[in-house]
Amino acid sequence: MLNRRSALRLAIASTSAAIFGSGTFANAASKNIVKLSKVKVGGSHTFQLANGAPAMLFRTKAGVFAYQTICTHQGGDVKYLAAGKLLVCDLHKASFDPFASGKVVKGPDGSSASTISPLPTVKVKVSGAWIALS
Repeated sequence: MLNRRSALRLAIASTSAAIFGSGTFANAASKNIVKLSKVKVGGSHTFQLANGAPAMLFRTKAGVFAYQTICTHQGGDVKYLAAGKLLVCDLHKASFDPFASGKVVKGPDGSSASTISPLPTVKVKVSGAWIALS
């Protein structure tokens, strides 16, 4: 069942996707998220986008990348499970691979992964001593 909070998050995500296009949330002006030194290689960091949507960034040897963490199925909260290296929805246990462009690994309640979309990306970059929105 879709609760009010999930419906609001889904509406925010849909509106942002329509405005910014291609499923990517971005901010035209660069905005610092966290100091680079605070996120170790292999680490992650949660943050909030200007539109209120929750997001998570990851740091690897190759660089940084981030996703909006609202499930594309029904707007549930998506949490990172480091042991399995997956982002998993609290509502129906859909899972996403953050190291493969946020693609769906398992759909809601184990159903076909094709029933939902990958997590929208958030454009981030290393800017001096900071990780920032691009």
